[in-house]
Amino acid sequence: MKTVKIHLILSCFFIFSLLSCNQQKEQKIEQTVNVQPEIVLDLVDLQSKNKLGKDTVVTIVNDPVYHKTKKYQAVNALELLKNEIDLSKVDIKNTLIIFECIDGYKPEMPLELFLKTNPFLAFKDVDAPKGSNWEKIIKNGNEMNADPFYLVYTSVSADNQEYKWPYNVIKFRFESKNKNIKALQPKDDEKAMKGFALFQKQCITCHAINGIGGEMGPELNYPKNITEYWKENELVDYIVDPASFRHKVKMPTLGITRQESQEIVDYLKYMSEHKK
Repeated sequence: MKTVKIHLILSCFFIFSLLSCNQQKEQKIEQTVNVQPEIVLDLVDLQSKNKLGKDTVVTIVNDPVYHKTKKYQAVNALELLKNEIDLSKVDIKNTLIIFECIDGYKPEMPLELFLKTNPFLAFKDVDAPKGSNWEKIIKNGNEMNADPFYLVYTSVSADNQEYKWPYNVIKFRFESKNKNIKALQPKDDEKAMKGFALFQKQCITCHAINGIGGEMGPELNYPKNITEYWKENELVDYIVDPASFRHKVKMPTLGITRQESQEIVDYLKYMSEHKK
């Protein structure tokens, strides 16, 4: 009888030890996943500490913002990254670089693509009128400045839409490509998937869904999804041609078809059932 009891106690001890060991492994795995901190470069802070690096004058032919040849006082953005970040510890192929702007605009591109060219961070417009650091930008009838920083390239065509040319930049943020995909990607809905792909390409830099995305435009899903207070046909038309609805509208013309706009709206309708 004693032998049976001892055997039972030992069996229970073994099972408890096994469970405890597995829990410790799970905890270690969770710690490993969360151990890498988010990487953010505060450009304004680096400038105040004179840590941007050596400046130079760069010439941009056919500047996509000013639509003419421009000259800027700038620092080499790649050298800045390499001075502030140990890129050997970054999974470059699976990382996005996000350009955070004052107005909430958040364009992004693959870090791997960014590192293949020669980007410069402009902080002064050499061609600006006397007494000013920047020539005014006129966009859809709105007047604005490019400060504090404008990202430009000396070896990239302005027609190449893979590269982003944001102004009013204040931070570089680095995130995993897959960080927000699971939260926004439709499941088992081919129709919504088409709209999701378009939303990722055309909309997320300015608009957020469930708090994920840009802040320049309104959140589109909560507390009310935009399809819950816009008429569907008018929303589709608005996305195609915002200026036909509002004078001096900040939203640009995306150059998409009405069918593509409908697919974006279909995705938004899907997300109305998947709020934060």
